[in-house]
Amino acid sequence: MSAPPVERPVWRRFRPRFLARAAAHVRAGGHAAIVDDRDSVQILLGLTEQGKLTELGLCALLTLEQRRFQRVKTGPAAGLARVRIRPRFRPAVLDWCARDALHEGPTREMPLDCTTCAACCHDADVRLDEHDLARFRAAGRRDLTGRAYVKRSRDGRVTLRLAEGRCQLLGPDKRCTIYEIRPGDCRAFVAGSEACLSARRETLGLRDGAAWDEILEAFDRGPPLRGP
Repeated sequence: MSAPPVERPVWRRFRPRFLARAAAHVRAGGHAAIVDDRDSVQILLGLTEQGKLTELGLCALLTLEQRRFQRVKTGPAAGLARVRIRPRFRPAVLDWCARDALHEGPTREMPLDCTTCAACCHDADVRLDEHDLARFRAAGRRDLTGRAYVKRSRDGRVTLRLAEGRCQLLGPDKRCTIYEIRPGDCRAFVAGSEACLSARRETLGLRDGAAWDEILEAFDRGPPLRGP
């Protein structure tokens, strides 16, 4: 039985004078990047009724190494989260917008099945804390706390040790062999997040499920216009 599709926000790029359109896109479930004439980038994200970022919105923000946002109080974007993006992360946001030019609408359903993908189990930086190590020991897997599986850095960071760029605990069937006691980082990883899409791109050569030739063909056709 295949996994149900994952619905994720679609990124769109807007000029500041089209703020109302950007806000409507976000309220419909998408994410928006506001790019001015100096290529300064702000993003608009949706908020829950409790005033918190949505799960995928928070994941996107963390990918950009930011946590804080401002809730817009007035104007067309009132009630949405606004974040000014640091210069070194602007190319990433613009790349997300270019990638999503292939897709119509504010959201996109993706046929993601983690049990047949395992892209996030390659070249991963999985940090371990004392709760993870205690969970391993309690399950009778003290071996998972040793040097064969764990790497300890001088700065105190503890991470899973990979073997040829692949998690050693990933089975030949692309399933986790310690799923019930997997690390907290793995438990928190969200399917359809920007980190997930990046892993699929780097490991599988897929850009949101589309091969590169499909993306290039879509770019040749031209992206949907969202204002000059």
